[in-house]
Amino acid sequence: MPKTTVTMEDWAVVQSVNSRSFGELCPSNRLMGYPLRHPHFTRSILVFSSPILDVDLDQGLVETVNTVYRLGEANGEYKSWVTSAEPQRPEATYRWKTRKR
Repeated sequence: MPKTTVTMEDWAVVQSVNSRSFGELCPSNRLMGYPLRHPHFTRSILVFSSPILDVDLDQGLVETVNTVYRLGEANGEYKSWVTSAEPQRPEATYRWKTRKR
């Protein structure tokens, strides 16, 4: 059964739903943000994804257990965290694609 593809706006990566500490865009962490046109949410509300399984930075896609998220615009605080963390972490880990307007 194919997975639903949903655009995630104002997104960030967190280590868990309990800590809400920012994390790397990599498997086992989770996305949080506002999904657009999600089949289970009639309005845009803040959601936490299931654990990330795979990340395709070139396509701007993040796969979780049930859904593939197309990354829209990242959260401003998350962007700031990424910028301040870059000297200590590999640059490629933090590349993201933003939706062309």
